[in-house]
Amino acid sequence: MKRLDAIATIGEYKDAKTGEMKKRYLKCGMVRIDDEGNISFKMDAAPVGNYWDGWFNAKEPFDGEKPARQSNAPTRRGNSSFEDDAPF
Repeated sequence: MKRLDAIATIGEYKDAKTGEMKKRYLKCGMVRIDDEGNISFKMDAAPVGNYWDGWFNAKEPFDGEKPARQSNAPTRRGNSSFEDDAPF
């Protein structure tokens, strides 16, 4: 069985060190291909907004030697729980 990451391009950002424009990606789930060639897709996140073109790319999962991916996910600081951060 082969496992791939389902990746969506969700925008661009300017690299602070080089000034180069780079693409921003979001891992949205995984793709599995079994021994018979059947393909399954499990979605964990759905990109929305005008920046997403509706396409997912199936890529080999990152290993420890590749650079870390950019994420739009908010970072957590301190010991607060998710409920403490909610505005309602």
